[in-house]
Amino acid sequence: MSVNLPDLGRGGIINAVRKVWGNFYNPSRLVSTTADFIAGMVAELSTDSNGNPEVIVANASTANPLGLFFCHKTTSFYRPIIDEEQTFGTSPNTATYAYLNHANMKSSTGYLKVTNSSGTPYTNGVDFTVSATNGYIKRNGAGISSTGTIYVSYLYLDPNQTGIDQTLGSGQAAMLEGSGEIATLVYDAGKTFSLNGLVYVNALGMLTNTGTYSIGVVTKVPSADDPELGVKITL
Repeated sequence: MSVNLPDLGRGGIINAVRKVWGNFYNPSRLVSTTADFIAGMVAELSTDSNGNPEVIVANASTANPLGLFFCHKTTSFYRPIIDEEQTFGTSPNTATYAYLNHANMKSSTGYLKVTNSSGTPYTNGVDFTVSATNGYIKRNGAGISSTGTIYVSYLYLDPNQTGIDQTLGSGQAAMLEGSGEIATLVYDAGKTFSLNGLVYVNALGMLTNTGTYSIGVVTKVPSADDPELGVKITL
């Protein structure tokens, strides 16, 4: 059964991003009518057809990101899974297929990480292949044994949350701007974050671990037990 998220307006949605500490403020800004985002994604300034300033979703080439969205305007909610443990040959898995806990994963390339118990990554297309829609990992050759245990990090489409647009009526988006520390579930789960490592923005406006323009440093690494990513950020 789908659940509609409550419209919390300027308060944002606590299960996407939250303020830990710092000098943050929450302005509302005119938002592009074509933008699609959830709270915790990165925004930048642009202009509309009349030359008025509006916020859009930032990307990897954004040199001056403005802040984080603190509301939702989207039809899809993706959630992170960190180091989900799966063992080949252990039911319901087979010697060839490992069935993940969630299907409808985000793009099988770029948003997926499969490692061994030491954190050494396996290579997609060499050691394994994946069905993003069906949510399974297929073992290829001897790179992963038929009884091997893998740890999978990925994003999946949350079936319990339906689309919501908190910008209706006002045409404005609540923002999170300033400096301090945030905790978020909106990031590229297929990347490896390290304590004190730099944080960047990827092509879809999500936080990631590589790029050109850093917007903060990692203060808490996500884990299987606690998938929140902590970032000391300045926007």
